[in-house]
Amino acid sequence: MALFQPTKFENPYTIHKFEDDFYEKYNLKKVQFLGEGMAGKVYLVKPKSGRGRWQAVKEFSHYPTEVRERNMRHFAMETTVMQVVSHPHLVPCHLAASGHDYSAIAMPYYPQGDLVLSGRQEPNRVHRLMSKVARAVEHLHKWNIAHNDIKLENVFVDGSDDAHLGDMGFALRVKDPLGFSPAWRVGGTKDYWSPEKLAADPHYKIDPFKCDVYAVGIMYWVLVTGIMDFTAGTDFVAKLVKTQDLNISHLQRSVLETLLEPNPLARPTAFEMVHILSLNESFR
Repeated sequence: MALFQPTKFENPYTIHKFEDDFYEKYNLKKVQFLGEGMAGKVYLVKPKSGRGRWQAVKEFSHYPTEVRERNMRHFAMETTVMQVVSHPHLVPCHLAASGHDYSAIAMPYYPQGDLVLSGRQEPNRVHRLMSKVARAVEHLHKWNIAHNDIKLENVFVDGSDDAHLGDMGFALRVKDPLGFSPAWRVGGTKDYWSPEKLAADPHYKIDPFKCDVYAVGIMYWVLVTGIMDFTAGTDFVAKLVKTQDLNISHLQRSVLETLLEPNPLARPTAFEMVHILSLNESFR
């Protein structure tokens, strides 16, 4: 895939400094622990004054020392992408700051949480949510950025039931004019790896953009089937053929077969994925 020529990525972005405590400096109060990722913890916060928006704050720990470099690299990448690349279905950055013990990003709070849901989901809703995610992915790709860690845990749902793609710490800037990257740089969570990533020698070049598309297909699969017990290397198309009793339309079955195409050359681009998911049909 030939790369776009977007607005210059190295636009200035802002990282503030704090001495001791991020929450004291910005007059925020922790309300609830929301979860913990590889880099650190996430909290729901509100202004101490009681007035103003509630937000989620993601911390990037500087300790232990052996993870500091990795966490700071993820913090810098996530901050850059969130501040420079704007889209209605990408999680934005309200504030980024760094202190002695940790760095932090304040972002919107999405009351419905992530897309790790129990059981089969209503097919129409799944299709709509994945359409929004596809638009976010397409926009990232226009900036020559692969998200590189698309999964249910990284898609958040707001009060209007709209999807927002977040967690940009693994985002990959692709500079190769043909849009390829060494396989060792591609892919975050192994269960969402594409067949070509799984099979590739670490230094063999693969298309990270097509890997993103495959990961969207896995999310679609999990949500419409309710089948969570999958691992890297699962032949989703074969499972789809064997599972004929799914209450999904022919269009949705076709979408799954297309996004989960094992051959990356035959798999759609993000632009094509948006078109495929935008097709109107009464799914019932």
